[in-house]
Amino acid sequence: MSRRAGSDVARRRSDTAATTEPALSSNAWLVSRRADFWIASAGGASLLIVIVLVLLWHGDRELDAADLLLSELHLGATYDAIVRRRLWRQMPLDVLAVPLAIVVATYALVLRGWPLVVTTAILYLGAWHRGRQNLGIARYYQRGVGGVVSSGHQRLFSAAVYLPMIAAVAYYTNTAPTHEGEPFHRLSLESTVVWSLGAAAAASVVAYLGWTIGRTGATGNGPRPSDREPTRQRTGLVHPGERWLVLANAVAFGSAYVLGAWTASFILVLAVHHEVQYLYFTYAVARRSETTGAAGLLPELGRLARFSVWPAIGFASWAACTFSGVGALGPFLTGGLLGHYWLDGRIWTARARRLAAL
Repeated sequence: MSRRAGSDVARRRSDTAATTEPALSSNAWLVSRRADFWIASAGGASLLIVIVLVLLWHGDRELDAADLLLSELHLGATYDAIVRRRLWRQMPLDVLAVPLAIVVATYALVLRGWPLVVTTAILYLGAWHRGRQNLGIARYYQRGVGGVVSSGHQRLFSAAVYLPMIAAVAYYTNTAPTHEGEPFHRLSLESTVVWSLGAAAAASVVAYLGWTIGRTGATGNGPRPSDREPTRQRTGLVHPGERWLVLANAVAFGSAYVLGAWTASFILVLAVHHEVQYLYFTYAVARRSETTGAAGLLPELGRLARFSVWPAIGFASWAACTFSGVGALGPFLTGGLLGHYWLDGRIWTARARRLAAL
């Protein structure tokens, strides 16, 4: 074979490799591949394991304080998304009426002597909320590469997210005497049921990861499809960010709920990552919505300052209620938390995206 012919063969092989495993463009990420890996998915869950080891070695006082601060900033980020996208105009029932009804219902339950119902609702709905957040951000990545590959992909993906959540909550609520020191309505399941759920969860994650081997990547260097484009061409590939989130979801529920049955410290592992992840996601979405895309430190600080307004208001509201000494404001904060669970389940749906794009 001549030198020129060998060069042609090598070039064709290179072109084939580029076709079968295309690289992701920067538009396919929330911010960038590296930032998404370490923040959105906690390094594919490796950072969560490090936090667990730090808790074992040092304790959780600092992490507890971080959870307190981040949870209120997290709540404010939801309000920023509502205001920025003017969802109160398009979805008044979802973003105004229902949260108000939740606050009223919380007051009614507490005043009638049923705080146990409220604590139980926070536990179960909080776990659901955290699992749905991982699923929602993973779907955001899916849309960037044209959606799910097939119905089989959709089933494997959903099972790999939901089953670890269900198994971990079943284990935790069947074994933990209290939730962060507060009593709640526990489940009474046979040990065989609990361990069967755990085995099914592990199998679902392994099956999903096995199916995605050789299928990750994305095509093209054009702009990311916007919410104004209801139909997108499927690429037949899986976004690596989706896989990272499935793995992080499984490790987070496994460490924070299974190990949390013995010590509440591990609950903080899940809580802090959940809050950081949400702040990162909402900031990335707000960042994309701005028409001025100037690069550099100063423009980025300006975007961050504009985004921080509502998180700061949320934290200030919490501080005012907490340090006022008025006990009657306690149910208001609890109702606000439950309302937040509702809002986050409504404002990121396909319907909300369509309405915000009008």
